[in-house]
Amino acid sequence: MAAVPVSARDPRISAFLSTRTPSGSVLAEGLWAHQCLLQSDADLDVLVICPDLMEPSAGRLAHDLTARARTAVEVSAKTFARISRRTKPSGLASLVRLPRWPVSPGRIGDRPIDAATRVLVADGIEYATNLGALIRIVDASGTGALLLTNRQARLEHPDVFTASRGTLLTTPVVDFGEPSSAADWLLRAGFTIRLALPGAPGGFRTPAGDPSGPTAIVVGSEGRGVSPQWRSVPHEPISIPMRGRADSLNVAVAAGVLLFA
Repeated sequence: MAAVPVSARDPRISAFLSTRTPSGSVLAEGLWAHQCLLQSDADLDVLVICPDLMEPSAGRLAHDLTARARTAVEVSAKTFARISRRTKPSGLASLVRLPRWPVSPGRIGDRPIDAATRVLVADGIEYATNLGALIRIVDASGTGALLLTNRQARLEHPDVFTASRGTLLTTPVVDFGEPSSAADWLLRAGFTIRLALPGAPGGFRTPAGDPSGPTAIVVGSEGRGVSPQWRSVPHEPISIPMRGRADSLNVAVAAGVLLFA
């Protein structure tokens, strides 16, 4: 399939011109991002190519992406400059469909839950860069999934894809909305819930108890911490000791400490 030349008026370009990415999709731009798309077997909805702006080395990549995309279009440098979010446009941009990760009592997507399963729950995350960093940490630590409650940052924000280093497309991310929904599912699935609370008596290395089943670690936003809704469910409190003047860590840093401990 060859890319079809189009103008900025083409309806397939509208999502790239909008300031808000369509729900369930993410925008990717640049050579590195599109290498990630190929490696992750991503579902490319629309691929936009501008040969006049592409690096010579990107030709083969563009060819492979065109074969994979549902729709591939070619635009002028002037049109690509309008859709680009970079000071130096690269000539490659895509609208990518986010994967869906359904949950059931024994599975998250295609991943079974067993006694060794750990998941991270992020409550009230406000910033796209933090959300992306959390996804990257879940991937890097071998954690089973990221569950979201009281989410404020949009998964569709381009900074989530960038901060996750593309692992947004391969890491199970499930948005439960209300903490009660996530807590009910976790408890039914046999998870021990551990809340990261400042000054909690349980240390992050030796938390209270020794669960024989799966574990969920809950972190909150820097400003408000874990919401009262989470504190009302059965849980074990854990904390990271603060030995300096600062009274808290960035949520992604805290999650990394807890998941790699």
